[in-house]
Amino acid sequence: MSIKRPTLEDIARVAGVSRATVSLVVRQSPLVAEHTRMMVETVMADLDYVRDIGAARLRNNSSRTVGVIVPNLVNSFFTEFLTGVEQVMRAQDRVVLLANSEDDPQRQDEILQRFRGHGVDGVIICPAAGTDPALPARMQRWGLPMVQALREVGTQQTDYAGADYVVGVGLALQHLSDLGHRRIAFLSVRAMTSAKAERLEGFSLGLARTGAIDAGIVEAELTWEGAALAADEVLALPSRPTAVLCFNDVLAAGLMLGLRRADRQPGRDIAVVGLDDLPLAELTYPPMSSVAMRPAVIGAEAAQLLTMRLAEPGRPIERFLQAPALMVRESSGKKIV
Repeated sequence: MSIKRPTLEDIARVAGVSRATVSLVVRQSPLVAEHTRMMVETVMADLDYVRDIGAARLRNNSSRTVGVIVPNLVNSFFTEFLTGVEQVMRAQDRVVLLANSEDDPQRQDEILQRFRGHGVDGVIICPAAGTDPALPARMQRWGLPMVQALREVGTQQTDYAGADYVVGVGLALQHLSDLGHRRIAFLSVRAMTSAKAERLEGFSLGLARTGAIDAGIVEAELTWEGAALAADEVLALPSRPTAVLCFNDVLAAGLMLGLRRADRQPGRDIAVVGLDDLPLAELTYPPMSSVAMRPAVIGAEAAQLLTMRLAEPGRPIERFLQAPALMVRESSGKKIV
């Protein structure tokens, strides 16, 4: 036995207003007086009204959904990034479909095909490592608008929202140099992406500017345990680094754990600085110095770029880079005397 869902007409009859007024309330129009809106929303809640998205899609030729693909869910950076995306899309009355590519290009392609099958209006994607550079052109042939975020394939072929990691790494190296560190190592991830290339560029430029020495680059799996296991390799570097800059806060937190296992105190025996300044940075022992990148802001900007692209497909390509800010805590230690 099917249960009939309440309609706009039902809401209008109970509230004593027109169907057009109820429709304006559903679409969150500012044209409705506040007391009328509250009354209609009360009736909608009492009748357990749910908007018929399918009908709206038929009328507007839009699914009111967008797809978001991230490479992993280990890093809480992406949770905050998604928060920013959803805040913007909720205001646009759109639903966000989230998928994890697990940094696998084949899985990413499967997700994109499923998104096409669901008729999403557009996609925000942090491309998996090894993504075909021709992906933007392929999605253009599909007629599926795309915004790239945090990583990029192709040469400025789509709108992009990310963080200025070249500048961010430079801030971290300048901080360590000001503390007196001259032998600085870099703990990185293994997969080569544009995000890694940007950090390596910043590392090279920062060393040249500060006069510090490249004490070695160690690569680890993007997990806390992977970074913890890399601590022994960092400590075994022949250059004997006095400080380590990490690819992100996940690797920095794992490295700090590994250093303590090796009876080395972060911030006392060796300085550690992360990138991103996630909430976990203040929860590590000792609290982690990091470079803030504000992922929620980046997510919101990516969503705004996609919204504008959907409204005006032929508009010029735009790029957004979040400016970094250094957050100094105990893990980088005191000035070397």
